[in-house]
Amino acid sequence: MALFDRNPPATAPASVARGGGAGGVARSTGEGGTLTGRSLVRVVCTAGASALEYTHAFVSAYTADHLRGAVAQRLSVGAYELLSNAINFGSVSSDIVIELIETDTMVGVRVSNEAIQARLSMLMEHLVKVRANPEQTFMEELRRSVTGGIPRPMLGLARVAHEVGLTLDVYVDARRVTVTAQCRR
Repeated sequence: MALFDRNPPATAPASVARGGGAGGVARSTGEGGTLTGRSLVRVVCTAGASALEYTHAFVSAYTADHLRGAVAQRLSVGAYELLSNAINFGSVSSDIVIELIETDTMVGVRVSNEAIQARLSMLMEHLVKVRANPEQTFMEELRRSVTGGIPRPMLGLARVAHEVGLTLDVYVDARRVTVTAQCRR
């Protein structure tokens, strides 16, 4: 795939966890119900702490200018948390791709990065917990973030699902993980 492609080609992921409603995810395999539509913005960045700040600032400004207020705020939180996860849990040797995507009825933010198998397994286990009870998972992770629990807290996805009510879709293809957070326009 060339970096100038506006809409990258769709591929069948190896593993899928699909959202079923506000904050929900469900495990399945094969092609799923991820948000497919027009790519409004596609940014490729390298891993690093500064990438989070400048990329999030751009995405937030773009969403604020192009979407209604409440939706823009929700996607801004989603973009921050997904990008933060990609930087903190992903491979430092590969690029991170963040996209804003829209259809006639939905909008979303999608982040793609590479990660080692242990991190991918940890992500999938965490999403099962988020699906089972987004509020409880959010509260547990919030407690761990305050007390410095081990393993380190994974508050971001619980926040996306519970606090701002975005639906999460996760696709894994070998070492490449793609997480989408979406909502109605």
